[in-house]
Amino acid sequence: MHNGFYLKMALQNIRKNQRLYLPFIISSIGTIMMTFVIQALSSNAGLTTIPGGNNLQTILGLGYVILILFSGVFLFYMNSFLMKNRKKEFGIYNILGMDKQHITKMLAYEMTSIWFISLSLGVLAGILLNKVAILLVRRMLNAEVAFGFELSAEPIVWTASFFTFIFVAILVANIFQIHLANPIELLRGSNVGEKEPKTKIIWTILGLVLLGIGYYLALTIQSPIMGMSLVFLAILLAIFATYLLFTTGTITWLKLLKRNKNYYYQTKHFIPVSGMLYRMKKNAVGLANISILSVGVILMLSIVAGLYISTNNSVDSQYPSDVVSEVSLEEFNQTSEQTTKEQIASMIEKTEDETGIQSEGRLSYTYLNFPVLRSKEGFEINEEVYAVQSDVQPILLNIIDQANYELITGKKLNLKGNQVAIHGTIDPYKGKELNIQEYTFDVVPTKEAIEEFVIGSETTNQVQESYYIVVSNSTILNQLADAQKEILNDLAANIGIFTELDLPGANAQQEIDFSERLRNNFEENELTIRSMDTRVQANGKFSALRGGVLFLVLTIALLLLMMTVLIIYYKQISEAYDDKERFNIMQKVGLSNQEIRRAIRSQILSVFFLPVCVTGLHVLAVFPLMKKAMVLIMLNQVNLFPISLLIAFVIYLLVYLLVYRLTARTYYKIVQQKN
Repeated sequence: MHNGFYLKMALQNIRKNQRLYLPFIISSIGTIMMTFVIQALSSNAGLTTIPGGNNLQTILGLGYVILILFSGVFLFYMNSFLMKNRKKEFGIYNILGMDKQHITKMLAYEMTSIWFISLSLGVLAGILLNKVAILLVRRMLNAEVAFGFELSAEPIVWTASFFTFIFVAILVANIFQIHLANPIELLRGSNVGEKEPKTKIIWTILGLVLLGIGYYLALTIQSPIMGMSLVFLAILLAIFATYLLFTTGTITWLKLLKRNKNYYYQTKHFIPVSGMLYRMKKNAVGLANISILSVGVILMLSIVAGLYISTNNSVDSQYPSDVVSEVSLEEFNQTSEQTTKEQIASMIEKTEDETGIQSEGRLSYTYLNFPVLRSKEGFEINEEVYAVQSDVQPILLNIIDQANYELITGKKLNLKGNQVAIHGTIDPYKGKELNIQEYTFDVVPTKEAIEEFVIGSETTNQVQESYYIVVSNSTILNQLADAQKEILNDLAANIGIFTELDLPGANAQQEIDFSERLRNNFEENELTIRSMDTRVQANGKFSALRGGVLFLVLTIALLLLMMTVLIIYYKQISEAYDDKERFNIMQKVGLSNQEIRRAIRSQILSVFFLPVCVTGLHVLAVFPLMKKAMVLIMLNQVNLFPISLLIAFVIYLLVYLLVYRLTARTYYKIVQQKN
């Protein structure tokens, strides 16, 4: 047969099966477009000149790898639905005289046509969207908006190469399926029933146990960064448990419904319960997929919403002045403290002379902070505070002597001997005595709350309970530092000196130059620098982080949402074609249209809203862990994360309900079609 015949037949097949192919083509175009934009942004030369642009491109570059993996899995998964629903068609072709070689050629022309349409439209849409994305990135990084059109060949080549490989791999997999199957298997491929599954109590219990372990890990992991391996373990356990419970727990539930004769032997219940029971293994995997993807969609959308409702003012709260620095004191006493402060002041004056920039609002104070565990009478220093997974929540103590506290606030507390003033960021300290290891202090009530100090404190307090403690003198501060060094050894914190200053009239570059010169002067005087930063640099880094995370997460969220919607759509289409003959038979034996619609509605509602309930349960379990992780990009506004999670769930639910209405309507049409 002539090649033109195969091309004509391929195009006719795509048009006749547009109910199956159109969603696949639209999804392919969307996936190609999003992947192109992320790759183009990560390789855009103009972004490297913007403060924070390199950090943004690093994030997008790492995200691009994740995105192409998602894209490959997504397209393969969607193709499996297409092939399942067309196996009967291929079987008929085979019986009518088309051998497998002819079917292979037809499939090749079909996939080539879909590849060409998807790649052309996807890259074209990506080029147009890329310009908008660049403008948005420049706006987020507070950079000058550059008009004009910039087009690089690199993202086009990478995108075309990757998706060509994916479509070729899909074609090879399809051809492999056709060549392995015989005509009878192909004819029955889209309508293979299953025996009634047995109740598997042990597997159901195992699923519940694994889910409990996964939830326990998610609720007790203290740091999602330090405990990344445990985070992945919790995710894997929850995913595996979800599949187990859907494939075994749902069967157990349906068997219980079947045993309830008053419920089961009703027309509206008998048909959906018996139908789902016989095909639950196949349904269960699809429902588990929907639940897992839905959790991903909600969490991704919640991150996007969190970034949208938070503001850049978060950085200002972390950096009280234009330039901030922290110096560590290896050996501490009043003489070394005073000497180091004098050195810092001298280095600042030297830097002013070298740069010609004058500073104002200079302030240096001494403090100590370290994590502890709560005890009956106060706090206990223990190595367990650095465990990545623990039942006990660590508490951060920020300690300062009253001389330095008065220097910061101008307030006198008049503490004497072993007296302390204490302020809790979450819960007030209610005891009259405070014990820290072997040291006992008398708590002195204050008219006003102790003011918070230490750079980054507002961020830390959002995910970790903290207490601010003022002691009467520096000797006690040193004793507490030695006490935690004896227990924590190399993990112990040294007493530090925090310095802040403003540079009025200096522009962004001058602030950066001043801090770099000051760092060099500190190093020349052999001061141990913990950190040296400027508000300008912090804003650039934070904006880059937010921008990169926003684009990447929004892209993955849309991809997961598309995947979820299409799994639901193809699942319902597949179920509709399977149920069509069954409902026709029931109609012939006396079942009315109204009874059929009621049975269909009951079955669809069960299929649709069970994953929503499971999704909600998973989201609640992972919420504390997500809140701890979100502090990295929302900083002191992390308390807004519950609002962003609610917004994400509402958006997801609205889309889910829309998909329900559309797929239910399509299901009705297919089932009620006359042969």
